[in-house]
Amino acid sequence: MRKFSIKGVDIFKQWIVTSALPYANGEMHIGHIRSTYLPADIFTRFLKLKGIRAYHVCGTDEHGTPILARALREKKSPKEITDYYHSLILHALNGALIHFDIFSRTTISNHEKLTQWFYAEAKKAGYIYKKEVKILYCEVDKIALPDRLVKGTCPFCGAPDQYGDYCEVCGRTYNAFQLKDPKCSICGATPVVKYSKHAFFNLSAFTDKLSKWVKEKLKLTKGAREHVLHWIKDGLRDWDITRDISWGVPVPDIPDQVFYVWWDAPIGYITFTSELFNKIGERWEDIWIDGTGKITHFIGKDIIYHHVLFWPAMLMSVGFTLPDEIRVRGFATLEGKKMSKSRGLYISLEEFINMWPAEYLRFYWSSSTTESLNDGDFSLREFEERINKLLIGVLGNFINRVLILIRKGKISRGVIDQNILSRILNLKKTFLEKVEDNQLDIGIKVILEMADIGNKYLSQNEPWKDLKSTKASDTLVTTFAIVYTILPLLAPYLPESTIKLSKMLGLDEYQVGTFLDITPSEEIIADKITLFREKGFTKPLFQKISKQDMDNLRKKLGL
Repeated sequence: MRKFSIKGVDIFKQWIVTSALPYANGEMHIGHIRSTYLPADIFTRFLKLKGIRAYHVCGTDEHGTPILARALREKKSPKEITDYYHSLILHALNGALIHFDIFSRTTISNHEKLTQWFYAEAKKAGYIYKKEVKILYCEVDKIALPDRLVKGTCPFCGAPDQYGDYCEVCGRTYNAFQLKDPKCSICGATPVVKYSKHAFFNLSAFTDKLSKWVKEKLKLTKGAREHVLHWIKDGLRDWDITRDISWGVPVPDIPDQVFYVWWDAPIGYITFTSELFNKIGERWEDIWIDGTGKITHFIGKDIIYHHVLFWPAMLMSVGFTLPDEIRVRGFATLEGKKMSKSRGLYISLEEFINMWPAEYLRFYWSSSTTESLNDGDFSLREFEERINKLLIGVLGNFINRVLILIRKGKISRGVIDQNILSRILNLKKTFLEKVEDNQLDIGIKVILEMADIGNKYLSQNEPWKDLKSTKASDTLVTTFAIVYTILPLLAPYLPESTIKLSKMLGLDEYQVGTFLDITPSEEIIADKITLFREKGFTKPLFQKISKQDMDNLRKKLGL
């Protein structure tokens, strides 16, 4: 990978950060942002804060059987389904302050062309072959029945009315032929077995290359690597990449078939990059072919196989650049249980944002979610405590106390306590290292530790007892320096509050990145305090979550 050096520091030309494509078949709930969209957003904002040309690339995944099945059930076209959910999903993610440099769709024409090009190139290189496979077919509806178009009894736990690929009761996966008493999910008829010629991707041919890449080059979340190497050791199976349905990217050399959604969806990372770069006058080939940038994928743990084995093999087959990092996080539960609309245990993302500031959810997940395969729970009790006791009680309280006392005491200058400043700057260094390494929860903990140091320093020195004293001036100048240091670090996590705090400090045109590398000297802090006193104001950054709010939510959820 090529790098560019400025004053001896290696800088990548661009950094592409992707979130797994949300499937355009349903609304977003509060758990969806935990593993993928929020970490990717925080990481991209952090890179931009450091002056790196980083881009958050995403879009809706709009092909595949589930969308076709929903369209048939609702008597709509698949395009009507995807149009509706694309808009709904983007609105919810924007409401959660997830910023994308581009949020596109896999139904754009450029995506279809590149998907077909990948197939042609992989075929030319000898990695595509065809063979006959058994399929289920409904004689009533005259349609093939892959996975979501067939229902039956789970072959493992006996649960009725399960789809042909996954049991929602026991969590096991299988193929539709393993279902007991299979029925067409559209009309209920018993399907017949037919044969169809499908295209297969020779995944097994990449066994050695994938093993070497995973072991030596890929930065992969701990735990995920062990799973992947185990799968490789067990033996990679060639991959059926076409389906006998009408909704999807057409297969050029097999009439009436489309590509399996997992062949076409990840190619969206490239087509969306090209769409964005065409708008801003950059070459997408620099990243995806020439390797002059970095690529980081953020995914949930359920799609590790697709992103660490299928997708890299596809890239290898056409000579494209492989991702540098794949960051994986676990699922989210609600009060220790899987979210379920039918059981009423469900909070949509839109619903949450209508109740509280989106930053409360951002703070909760980013402070409680490690970069690991561990699942995380949205606990109402813990949510209330994290917001009221940590975000407000520690961080918000510290900032508010400092600003009120400076304005009340008409503080202008003072001596910064170098021992305190040294501790704060060491913590700042830790913050930068950990967030760059994607330990985003530690980044939040560092910010809270800085605020805690400031709160304890205020309590120890009690400047309010004599605001005219030198001791009070020194204490408040020192704690203002902590606020000044915290401010840019908040930006990736709490972007709206960062803007509010900037305005409170009188920094109307403030760009947070400009302060990131500045060590707060007494002269700098004196200037900023003067600006604050002349143009700024004091106001609590956050409002507490009320007991009434929590009681109402518990009642709604039946808790």
